[in-house]
Amino acid sequence: MFRVKYGNDYLTDYVKFIKVERGVASENIINSQESASDGVEIISIKRGPKKIPMTFHVIDGLDVNVVRRKLGEILSTSEAKELSFSDEPNYYYNAVLSGEIDYTDDGFLADGGFTLLVRDGVAHNNSRATLNKENSGGINGTIEKQENGDVKLTLINHGTKPIFPRFTITNNHDNGFISIVSPTGVFAMGKPEEADGRDFKRSEVLYDSKTDPKFSKFVSASGKPHPEWTSAGTNGTIGYQEYNYKSSNGQQRTMTGVKLIDPGPQTGFRGGMTELILPPDSNGDLGAVNFYAWFRLFTWTTALGQTGVMQILFTDKNDNFVAGYGTLKDDKTGNTGTVGFWIGGPNKGQWEHIPYVANNGEQTRLKDNNTMLNDNRGALDFFKQGATLGFYWKGGHRTKVVPELENVAIHKVKFFFGNWSPNISPKGTMTHMVIRDFWCRKDFVKKWDDLPNRYKTGTILKIDMVDGTILKDNIPSATEKLNNSKFFSIPPGESIVEISSSSWNNVAPDVEVSWEEVFL
Repeated sequence: MFRVKYGNDYLTDYVKFIKVERGVASENIINSQESASDGVEIISIKRGPKKIPMTFHVIDGLDVNVVRRKLGEILSTSEAKELSFSDEPNYYYNAVLSGEIDYTDDGFLADGGFTLLVRDGVAHNNSRATLNKENSGGINGTIEKQENGDVKLTLINHGTKPIFPRFTITNNHDNGFISIVSPTGVFAMGKPEEADGRDFKRSEVLYDSKTDPKFSKFVSASGKPHPEWTSAGTNGTIGYQEYNYKSSNGQQRTMTGVKLIDPGPQTGFRGGMTELILPPDSNGDLGAVNFYAWFRLFTWTTALGQTGVMQILFTDKNDNFVAGYGTLKDDKTGNTGTVGFWIGGPNKGQWEHIPYVANNGEQTRLKDNNTMLNDNRGALDFFKQGATLGFYWKGGHRTKVVPELENVAIHKVKFFFGNWSPNISPKGTMTHMVIRDFWCRKDFVKKWDDLPNRYKTGTILKIDMVDGTILKDNIPSATEKLNNSKFFSIPPGESIVEISSSSWNNVAPDVEVSWEEVFL
């Protein structure tokens, strides 16, 4: 049975289509001018929109007046909707009504017609084509790693229009530069002249939960004083948890990370705490005056009024407080939480707090919707460069200069989870407060044999030619793009794309490319 779907509605639930004219392709729009000789001179040619005229007969037995109103409701929209046909199940058009809807009835039977305008003139594939190491050599192309560290891609665009690919590049070696050369343009990011093998200062990763997935290197700090919240009890228990839950979209998911297990017996504000003593750098030196930490957090209440606190804390060699990043929710009736930035020094305490709704990001119309800490996102970071402390939130860093901390080195990282007892809310502790991932590094380590390259081993670069965006470990990094480079498209057919990195790096990255094919 032939079916036609427009948006979320099946038009064929109401009408039987007599004729649907999808045509061969959209028309050429030709810009021309008078020629000195016969004919005209063509200035430019571009593809116009596509029109799909459709005539129909209302299904016998249906109320023609009800169908008239229903068709008007479905088709009369100011925005394009996806149009698909059952005889082409893998494709859809972005279409909108053009002109009037013809509708003739005698009270019992009705016929009519309308035309849908496909603004871009093409059909889109429902599924993205993907090329990676698992399917290299298949219908989408090949990936060939070269001995010099380059990667040669053969991309096969089966569509009839250019496509804009998305690249995911995972660095397998420290690197300072990436270039992607295609037949239609060159994209580049980083620093081409970043060198290796001289006196320099570099960054060194001191801890990465990718190699310690259960956070076993963080040991219990039960009973030790909370470095910033001096009255807080720390006799509770926190640790690695793995649990299943239903997300806000109804899907079953598995969450892993550090979580509050038991807040402990103490009354008042109390919880559990673990700590990591940072290992020495490659020179054997302890502590980091210049420090960077990347982490992924998840917070979500499943009942209004749930409360709780989650903090990542940084201290010096004497356990004096330097800085902290965390979330706090003491709203015992509603769903307002805050992300907080804590600082050390003479004015120790919470420097700034920013409200957000502790949902899972599903309430998209709310001003403070949880767009940062939901189960699909959560990537954040913190840095200390001398006296400057930086806290990432919503596209940028909030910075605070504390002169007294300029030469203070971070020696320990602590995780703290807590709540109030008796509970500030009868709804109890927030259902989801999780530190999912964490890694940290020491910056400006004095070395000769390596550089503090901007793309460490394991760094994931996501370059989206569709939207013109760049992510480095899920942090927006638009400033990494070199000024003269551009986001490019790939023409139909077979194209060669070459990816290069710093000249001294001969270890090729892992590459995945995906794209949406379109057809005239």
